[in-house]
Amino acid sequence: MVVVPDAAALAEEAARRFAALAQAAAAARGRFSATLSGGSTPGALYRLLSADPYRAQIPWSQVHLFWADERCVPPDDPSSNYRLVAETLLAG
Repeated sequence: MVVVPDAAALAEEAARRFAALAQAAAAARGRFSATLSGGSTPGALYRLLSADPYRAQIPWSQVHLFWADERCVPPDDPSSNYRLVAETLLAG
Protein backbone atom coordinates (compact mmCIF):
# COMPACT_ATOMS: atom_id res chain seq x y z
CA MET A 1 0.00 0.00 0.00
CA VAL A 2 1.19 3.49 -0.84
CA VAL A 3 -0.09 6.37 1.25
CA VAL A 4 0.07 9.83 -0.26
CA PRO A 5 -0.86 13.14 1.36
CA ASP A 6 -3.36 14.41 -1.22
CA ALA A 7 -4.97 13.96 -4.65
CA ALA A 8 -2.12 15.75 -6.45
CA ALA A 9 0.44 13.39 -4.94
CA LEU A 10 -1.76 10.43 -5.88
CA ALA A 11 -1.90 11.58 -9.51
CA GLU A 12 1.88 12.09 -9.57
CA GLU A 13 2.55 8.62 -8.13
CA ALA A 14 0.10 7.04 -10.57
CA ALA A 15 1.73 8.85 -13.51
CA ARG A 16 5.17 7.68 -12.43
CA ARG A 17 3.97 4.08 -12.16
CA PHE A 18 2.02 4.23 -15.44
CA ALA A 19 5.13 5.43 -17.31
CA ALA A 20 7.34 2.78 -15.71
CA LEU A 21 4.86 -0.02 -16.44
CA ALA A 22 4.38 1.19 -20.03
CA GLN A 23 8.13 1.14 -20.64
CA ALA A 24 8.55 -2.31 -19.11
CA ALA A 25 5.59 -3.86 -20.94
CA ALA A 26 6.56 -2.36 -24.29
CA ALA A 27 10.11 -3.66 -23.88
CA ALA A 28 8.98 -7.13 -22.81
CA ARG A 29 5.92 -7.67 -25.01
CA GLY A 30 5.95 -4.94 -27.62
CA ARG A 31 2.81 -3.30 -26.23
CA PHE A 32 1.22 -1.86 -23.11
CA SER A 33 -2.53 -2.09 -22.54
CA ALA A 34 -4.32 0.16 -20.07
CA THR A 35 -7.95 0.38 -19.08
CA LEU A 36 -9.18 3.90 -18.36
CA SER A 37 -11.90 5.08 -16.01
CA GLY A 38 -13.74 8.35 -15.93
CA GLY A 39 -14.80 10.74 -13.23
CA SER A 40 -12.88 13.49 -11.51
CA THR A 41 -10.16 11.37 -9.89
CA PRO A 42 -8.30 10.14 -13.00
CA GLY A 43 -8.52 13.51 -14.78
CA ALA A 44 -5.44 14.81 -12.98
CA LEU A 45 -3.54 11.64 -13.92
CA TYR A 46 -4.50 11.99 -17.58
CA ARG A 47 -3.32 15.61 -17.65
CA LEU A 48 0.05 14.61 -16.17
CA LEU A 49 0.51 11.76 -18.65
CA SER A 50 -0.18 14.05 -21.60
CA ALA A 51 2.59 16.48 -20.63
CA ASP A 52 6.33 16.19 -20.16
CA PRO A 53 8.13 14.58 -18.49
CA TYR A 54 5.70 11.64 -18.60
CA ARG A 55 4.60 12.13 -22.21
CA ALA A 56 8.21 11.67 -23.35
CA GLN A 57 8.74 8.58 -21.17
CA ILE A 58 5.79 6.58 -22.52
CA PRO A 59 6.14 4.60 -25.78
CA TRP A 60 2.77 5.85 -27.08
CA SER A 61 2.99 3.97 -30.39
CA GLN A 62 2.90 0.75 -28.34
CA VAL A 63 0.09 1.79 -25.99
CA HIS A 64 -3.43 0.37 -26.36
CA LEU A 65 -6.15 2.18 -24.41
CA PHE A 66 -9.52 0.74 -23.39
CA TRP A 67 -12.47 2.23 -21.50
CA ALA A 68 -13.58 0.48 -18.31
CA ASP A 69 -16.87 2.12 -17.49
CA GLU A 70 -18.12 4.37 -20.27
CA ARG A 71 -21.47 5.96 -19.64
CA CYS A 72 -24.33 5.62 -22.12
CA VAL A 73 -24.11 9.22 -23.30
CA PRO A 74 -22.87 10.82 -26.54
CA PRO A 75 -19.06 11.18 -26.76
CA ASP A 76 -19.30 14.97 -26.45
CA ASP A 77 -21.55 14.89 -23.37
CA PRO A 78 -19.98 16.53 -20.28
CA SER A 79 -20.32 13.26 -18.34
CA SER A 80 -18.70 11.11 -21.06
CA ASN A 81 -15.56 9.29 -19.95
CA TYR A 82 -14.41 9.28 -23.58
CA ARG A 83 -14.66 13.07 -23.62
CA LEU A 84 -12.58 13.32 -20.43
CA VAL A 85 -9.80 11.21 -21.96
CA ALA A 86 -10.01 12.99 -25.32
CA GLU A 87 -9.72 16.42 -23.69
CA THR A 88 -6.91 15.47 -21.31
CA LEU A 89 -4.79 12.43 -22.11
CA LEU A 90 -5.29 12.41 -25.89
CA ALA A 91 -5.13 16.20 -26.28
CA GLY A 92 -1.47 16.42 -25.23
